[in-house]
Amino acid sequence: MTNEEAKELILKYNTGQCTPEEQQLVDQWYQQFAVDEHTGLSETDFEVLRKEMWAAVPTEALPSKTHKLWPRIAAAASIILLAGVGLWLGSSYIPGFQDRTAQYAHDVAPGRNRATITLDDGKMIDLSDGKSGVVMGDGKLSYNDGSPVATASRASRTAMASVVTPRGGTYEVVLPDGTKVQLNASSSIKFPSSFKSLAERRVELNGEAYFEVAKNKKQPFIVKSRNQEVRVLGTHFNVNAYDDEAATKTTLLEGSIQINHKILKPDQQAVQAAGNISIREVNATDAVDWKNGEFICDNEPLESLMRKISRWYDVEVVYSNPELKERTYSGSLSRYDHVIGVLKALEFAGTIKFKLENRRIQIL
Repeated sequence: MTNEEAKELILKYNTGQCTPEEQQLVDQWYQQFAVDEHTGLSETDFEVLRKEMWAAVPTEALPSKTHKLWPRIAAAASIILLAGVGLWLGSSYIPGFQDRTAQYAHDVAPGRNRATITLDDGKMIDLSDGKSGVVMGDGKLSYNDGSPVATASRASRTAMASVVTPRGGTYEVVLPDGTKVQLNASSSIKFPSSFKSLAERRVELNGEAYFEVAKNKKQPFIVKSRNQEVRVLGTHFNVNAYDDEAATKTTLLEGSIQINHKILKPDQQAVQAAGNISIREVNATDAVDWKNGEFICDNEPLESLMRKISRWYDVEVVYSNPELKERTYSGSLSRYDHVIGVLKALEFAGTIKFKLENRRIQIL
């Protein structure tokens, strides 16, 4: 790859036009820079270079005590610095990066498509990790590429089915009415096997999911989660309702929704905690970072970020000092990377060290 091609790719990265494969390549360049033992730089030189890179990044919107991760806007500056220290960007091969899992025996791969479905007759099926979604039809079950899964029994109006993702798993579910639901890791959704003859389309969520609700003005769609009900006719929104989170967050991307008698507009988020609901303005796309292959932080405490990492990589997280939990971060990390890459990015921010062994991360 020539310098001009690299610059063009970085421009696409900065403007959000990369394919997932291109985005992963740029992330790999950065991660390799952060971990490569053959740059010839001393720790002092490396620290100076790190500060020079961040000096090129606008910081007006970042709190002074917030640690900066790897934002897209840093990519163009850092690629110049990478070239300056002689790292090779030729072709898509980065020396040493492909062997990273060999270098780190305890490295953990990112989550993947994993889920189980329990049908209305009680039959449980492990869904294929080679597929990305399952479609619930009228008495039939198939993957989203059209291949069959199983034949379900004829459902009564009260029969219920459920889909569950484990830690380190994600899956798309197309409900009987055509509504699309993308489940994040460690989440579940329970729903009727058929919405026919029902006055409303009611589902129950635990964990996190992104909804694209099929429009039906005569049959409202209701999502029940921790201490709240979201009522819609047809729209796109995200619900984060994990049991280990202090608040339930519902974010609207388009259309409108009603939450416990409060109306949300696009780019608004309802936060429910201790029985109270507040509404705030947000960048709604940040709330679905997980769906788009990222961890996006905006002055986010390390403890909150590590809960997401723990679910996605199915790892345990412990802290040598509880005060570390309060350190805050802003920026973007790739969910496509192995956990070592994510941890190295945090370490590169100059704030923590880590130890990884047997799916257990110790923050030092």
